Amino acid sequence: MAVEVKPRARQVYGLEEIAARAARMEQVVENVKEATLRPDSKKVAPRLNQAQVASVLGITKSAFLHGVESKKYPPGHSLPGKTMYDMADMQGMARANGLRHAYAQGHGIVLTVANFKGGVAKTSTTVTLAQYMAQRGLECLVIDMDPQASATTLFGLSPYLDVIKDESVAALFYDDAPSPLTLARKTYWPGIDIIPSNQHLYEKEFALAAAAPEWGGEIFEVMGERIAPLRQRYDVILIDTQPSLGFLTSTAVFAADHLVVTVPPSNLDLASSVIFWSLLRDVMEQALKADGHVKRWEGVHVLQTRVDDTDKSTHFIRKLLAMGCEDWLLPDTIPATRVATTAASEFATVYDIERYEGSYRSIKRARELFDKAYSQFAQILNDTWDAWESEAGAAPAAQNSVSVMAEMADDESGGRHVVAA
Repeated sequence: MAVEVKPRARQVYGLEEIAARAARMEQVVENVKEATLRPDSKKVAPRLNQAQVASVLGITKSAFLHGVESKKYPPGHSLPGKTMYDMADMQGMARANGLRHAYAQGHGIVLTVANFKGGVAKTSTTVTLAQYMAQRGLECLVIDMDPQASATTLFGLSPYLDVIKDESVAALFYDDAPSPLTLARKTYWPGIDIIPSNQHLYEKEFALAAAAPEWGGEIFEVMGERIAPLRQRYDVILIDTQPSLGFLTSTAVFAADHLVVTVPPSNLDLASSVIFWSLLRDVMEQALKADGHVKRWEGVHVLQTRVDDTDKSTHFIRKLLAMGCEDWLLPDTIPATRVATTAASEFATVYDIERYEGSYRSIKRARELFDKAYSQFAQILNDTWDAWESEAGAAPAAQNSVSVMAEMADDESGGRHVVAA
């Protein structure tokens, strides 16, 4: 006997349904954050024990304890069975120990983290690198240039509830843009401010595209010009970008002194990085043809992320990356760790975790590997400040868009080395 199957009622989906589902998903995410960050849904910077403080300062624990006894370092906060230090204490001790370069104040360096592909750890790298630098006494600003606002979320802000258009990074691209200093806001982590993002930034992609014919190559200089005052206030400005190379990302890349490209060692990510470099070349050629200007960086760095050394294919891909990137490839890498994965599920990073359900050695080892990778950037920053200081008044490469003829003359006269396309 045949079973009668009733036809399914036809459904269609439009603006009303999409809007309702968007609101529902926003609430779901907020509920998760509230459960993760309770009791008040606000993130709090972790405290460090004496061994961790000594590690950041680059001294032994016994040397640190001697410093506490001699009152070189503060006594910390006594808790049952241990002494802890908050992040503000850590910043002060780092500066007292000379970890902040003497030329840093008033000479901020811009690092832009970019890649054409998503899922390559751009945001987590931007945030954890800022945390690493802030622990060592530097004043950091994170600029979230991704409409998905992942960096904004990691810093405990809701893109839907806590960020309005006129107080977000989108305002940098207004015709009557406010001072960028008014857009920066404090985060839960001392030493790190953020210019947050939300979905309204996406509108500026179209605005820049519409303005491009009139502006020519100068369209790529917009962000660098708008954030220039921030160099006086912050030591390090880190820009997190969206997975594309449209006008928004391009202007962030052009604003940088140092370009950081994150690449996990996998076949797909390797292939995608080839497209990134090709597209970047095309963008730079477009700017060159438009008004004869050339973009130059102090450095270009390829950072391998989510590296799993237990995967046999990883070693082969890393060899290919080394062949293609040569001296741009940084030797120390960001590992793929369960600690980082667990932290991400709680809207946190490896530096946020104060308690961990697994082995303490696991989190200690993860932090050591992150520290090792980021110490490369500490050296890069110090080398850049050394160069700027020795030239006393030389403008950063990111602020020098020069003609082809001027660049050729600079090369012939033995000017300082910068990376150029």
